[in-house]
Amino acid sequence: MEHDFSELRAMQRQRVLKSARIILDDWRTVDCTVRDLSETGAKLRLSGIMVLPHKFDLLLVTENIVRPVQIAWKLQDTIGVAFTGDAMPAPLRKLSKGH
Repeated sequence: MEHDFSELRAMQRQRVLKSARIILDDWRTVDCTVRDLSETGAKLRLSGIMVLPHKFDLLLVTENIVRPVQIAWKLQDTIGVAFTGDAMPAPLRKLSKGH
């Protein structure tokens, strides 16, 4: 059953197809795809159904920016997130120990 969450959005979203990564607290990442985007949030498609924390950082790969987000809704392998802070340049990748 398909749900229409558009009436719950503060801003209309634009359909996109962008590569992104969910950044977890321990710096592990989960690849995902941004399917639509607005000034206030995004719809993400994951590669499968998984448990995620309510809040995390989202790296928009092509723009090389990180946005803090919180989950607004979930439906199987798709989640809607609301941006909770400003976009920041992505930090340099951490070097593994011993390098």
